[in-house]
Amino acid sequence: MHKYLLVAIITVAGILVLSQLPRLFRSPNLSELRNDQSPIIPSSGIALGIYQPQKDTSGDNIDRYIKEAGRKPAFAWQPTTWKRLDGSYIPFYPPMLDEFRTRGIMPGITWSPSKGSIEAYPDRQQAINQTDYSWKAIASGRHDQYITQFAKDAAAYHYPFILRFLHEMDGTWYPWGYSVNGNTNPADFVAAWKHIVDIFRREKATNVQFVWCASVLSDDNLNTYGGIFKELYPGDNYVDWVALDGYSNAQNNWRSLEDEFKSTYDFVTGFSSRPMILWEVGAMANPDDPMAQANWIKQGFLTTIPEKLPKVKVAVWFNSRDGSGRDYRLQSSPNAVAAWKQVVESPLYQESLLK
Repeated sequence: MHKYLLVAIITVAGILVLSQLPRLFRSPNLSELRNDQSPIIPSSGIALGIYQPQKDTSGDNIDRYIKEAGRKPAFAWQPTTWKRLDGSYIPFYPPMLDEFRTRGIMPGITWSPSKGSIEAYPDRQQAINQTDYSWKAIASGRHDQYITQFAKDAAAYHYPFILRFLHEMDGTWYPWGYSVNGNTNPADFVAAWKHIVDIFRREKATNVQFVWCASVLSDDNLNTYGGIFKELYPGDNYVDWVALDGYSNAQNNWRSLEDEFKSTYDFVTGFSSRPMILWEVGAMANPDDPMAQANWIKQGFLTTIPEKLPKVKVAVWFNSRDGSGRDYRLQSSPNAVAAWKQVVESPLYQESLLK
């Protein structure tokens, strides 16, 4: 009796296992896969970040910033390109993240599809005209071997980090920008974006948070290109954070942070429910007004962001010169340093992005 019962149990168990085989071995619907390590989103306050160029991975520069600011930032990022100028691919490099992570700072990477940085080219147009990094080229799989290995290594790293790629796609100054290298159909951008994210998900890189980042648009450009701009969004299922970049300088007559960001913020939050990062924020010193940069910082960070941009959960100061030589460093003005310390010490900016 026990022998027959055992046979029956084994038979039933076998049938159940076989019935699940199609489910076990079917290809996953990648569009439904979500990052199972969801971002830590500040519930009320804002996480303060810094872009502080690092000469190496020793952490000396970030330590210098921490000493000057009096507190470590919640977030910091560094840039890298897909290839070096010699054409060799740049692999995932953990020390680049560890210099922040080991200091209790959430690390981020700006991962640019190009051969060398744009600033490395004496001829800017030559840097832009890299057709290997067009939307169609990426979506077609031209760089799949590299992207796959990068994703595998990112998954093996295990620790969470934030990844920005194909950023400022609404501009014309990068190889992946709108209207250059045949990048005229927003559907091609969405295909390229989803292609990259699908590879990371297939490699189970659930520690990676994906950032869709645009450059702020003027009201006139929003009116003209708003429809195209919206079509560049791949959907909330493929994005963890939305982000914006914007600056105040002599070219835009030192517009306030509200003037620079508010219209684009309203537009983006109208089609995405994701939390927002102000990934690059900067204001130059105004030679005609020694308090201009300091006042811009205080008004923007202590009033505009918390009161007018409530979906912003991370705000990052671009503490460097940009590729055109414009200087946004806080050290360029003692008044700016004092203003930034007020932001650093404000109860509004005490949030962390790490568990």
